[in-house]
Amino acid sequence: MHSRLIPFITALACLQLVSCSNSETALRKRITEGVGAIRMIDTHEHLSPEKQRAEQKLSLFTTLHYAVSDMWADGLDRRLADSVFSDPEIPLETKWALFAPYWANTRNTAYSRNLLRALNDLYGIDRIDESTYVELSEKIRQANHPGRYEEVLRRRAGIDLAICDSGLETREMDPALFRGVYRFDDFLLPWNSFSEVEKTWGVEIKTLEDWEKALDKAFGQVKDWGYVGVKCGIAYNRTLSFEPVARPAAEKIFNVLAADRNLFDSLSFQEKKPLQDYMFSRIAGLCSRYDLPLQIHTGLFYDTWRNVTQTDPSRLIPFILNHRDTRFVLMHCGYPYGRELLAMAKNLPNVTLDMCWIYIISPRFAADFIDEAIETLPQDKVLGFGGDFVVPEGSYGHAMLCRVVVSRVLADKVLAGYWSEEEALEYARAILRENAIKVFKLKL
Repeated sequence: MHSRLIPFITALACLQLVSCSNSETALRKRITEGVGAIRMIDTHEHLSPEKQRAEQKLSLFTTLHYAVSDMWADGLDRRLADSVFSDPEIPLETKWALFAPYWANTRNTAYSRNLLRALNDLYGIDRIDESTYVELSEKIRQANHPGRYEEVLRRRAGIDLAICDSGLETREMDPALFRGVYRFDDFLLPWNSFSEVEKTWGVEIKTLEDWEKALDKAFGQVKDWGYVGVKCGIAYNRTLSFEPVARPAAEKIFNVLAADRNLFDSLSFQEKKPLQDYMFSRIAGLCSRYDLPLQIHTGLFYDTWRNVTQTDPSRLIPFILNHRDTRFVLMHCGYPYGRELLAMAKNLPNVTLDMCWIYIISPRFAADFIDEAIETLPQDKVLGFGGDFVVPEGSYGHAMLCRVVVSRVLADKVLAGYWSEEEALEYARAILRENAIKVFKLKL
């Protein structure tokens, strides 16, 4: 090559790189703006009625939620933390003294970064330290007024509707912003819940037939109240392996428990498991009959000292195969069993995947999950966001993080030549809004 051409070629290459860089930046900006404009349906929250929240004395230490669970993993005593952080009579200085050493070790986690972003965006303070915790607490207290959910979720986070797993309290929440799912875990008897069921549903329980009729009655009532799904969190109490059980075998165990309810704790899990398995099959069948999707917790636990392998979603495959008329929503990307979950959804027509909670567990895992979901699943089999918080600040931060991750993955796919910009934004609208409307049959 002639030496005089080298500077010219180098300059041309630089111009091409600048042009490509500018083009990529413009594309990412358009994708980010497009995703940011989507009015999301939030598929999973644990918020309490706003009237209850408005009566509480809030502070920085009542907004922690998931951030404090990383502190438990770091050795913080949970009972002590719960009692100190929730008690409005304990001075903030005492709470800070307990909090600070663990914050120093956990502020790197995605749970903690989510908290920091939310506090910065909503209260204008970009760090948590000895100079800010009092001011933060005061700003949180002052903002605790009626209309806060509307302000934070709808106006700031861009959420049109949130589906709440808050029990019967969901009936007290604004139907313009919230819908409910209901748990029937009491009917699985993971604990001695006879009296709770009798009190809640106004029934007297003596036989398995009574128990089954009570469950049917509860389903009908929940459906009439406008709940849009059923949630099962039994993975916190046992393995997700459910086996077919004949009614006589379940009835035999039920009769023992009903005859002397004080015997409940003396029976082992293996002795009670057939009854639980039988009743879970009944719940799945009623979900089909009442046309309600069945949300199931899979993967990681919120708290500590648990065996995460019992929540492997692949344990559910035989059960799902036996309940083909039931619509299953498997939650939390099954973290860390994401690929198992993707394979299940690719193979099982009645399975939808819900990405609630996942972005704050690991944004990288969430990005990889979406990337593979794009390549493996029909776009209507993914629900792209659920905040999964007890505080609106957390839901806000999570929604913002979700939009960042989704935008980045979709733009990467466009730049790689996988699809067009229009297809990318269509996918975003599906997973962040339209799919949830379809799965939960929402009327907005």
